[in-house]
Amino acid sequence: MCTSILQIAKDGSHILARTMDWHVLAVQPLFVPRGYQWESVYDNRVHTNRYAMIGGGGAHHHEIDVSDGVNEMGLSVQKLTFANGSQLVDEPTPGRVQLAPYEFSFYLLGHYASVADIEAHLDEIQLMTNRYAVNDIGHAELHFAVVDRTGRTVVIEPTHFPLRVRENPLGVVTRDCLKTKNSGII
Repeated sequence: MCTSILQIAKDGSHILARTMDWHVLAVQPLFVPRGYQWESVYDNRVHTNRYAMIGGGGAHHHEIDVSDGVNEMGLSVQKLTFANGSQLVDEPTPGRVQLAPYEFSFYLLGHYASVADIEAHLDEIQLMTNRYAVNDIGHAELHFAVVDRTGRTVVIEPTHFPLRVRENPLGVVTRDCLKTKNSGII
């Protein structure tokens, strides 16, 4: 069970820490420059990142799988296993960005500077099922911890569409829910 924990340093800076509870750690350090172009595994659409980032993940085919990272604007995103039933989209809506669920963290880091920036554009993004995927994307059960340089900490879980941001004042995310169904916030 992976867990995300917000750490606040004495100087007030924010660090999004995590565990990776896997029997084999398949994550490597990565750096992605601003302007990096990549193809979505879902539909082969080419995306160009606005922001550079560092983090952990790995290169696959024509894209980079980011488990967690921080971009040059101070936005940190983590993807974590979510065992509460993701509600992914079957039918793509024209004019929106369709992504395999595991591409979402990379997309957020490459395109947005803050939680407010994500909120302003979140309804433009759909996390898709395998039904109309150009490539086999499987069925990823994921949710996402996000913090920006202001310290605003949120969770995005694919349980509602359009997607929505949920405040996370404790800064802890885990896949086991202690308070409510469909909530990874403890």
